[in-house]
Amino acid sequence: MATARLEVRLDKNIKAKAEKASALLGAKSLTAYLISLMDENATKVIAQHESMTVKDDIFDRFMNACTKARKPNQALTDAVVFAKKQGIK
Repeated sequence: MATARLEVRLDKNIKAKAEKASALLGAKSLTAYLISLMDENATKVIAQHESMTVKDDIFDRFMNACTKARKPNQALTDAVVFAKKQGIK
């Protein structure tokens, strides 16, 4: 059950297009259509910002560097502390 509310003002042409798209897709309502779009897009945006894809050779070089890494220096330790304070995972 939805408990949060969102109020949006938009251009009448955008609303008309959204209503048409909603009807064409057979959505129960314009609200249901918009919620579906928001959820789908938000999931995509979050995934793009919380992960990365690298080519095999780059990953192999990274893993090799990790295996050969020495004890972290003070600058790296400070960077980790800073990242945690900023909420970076």
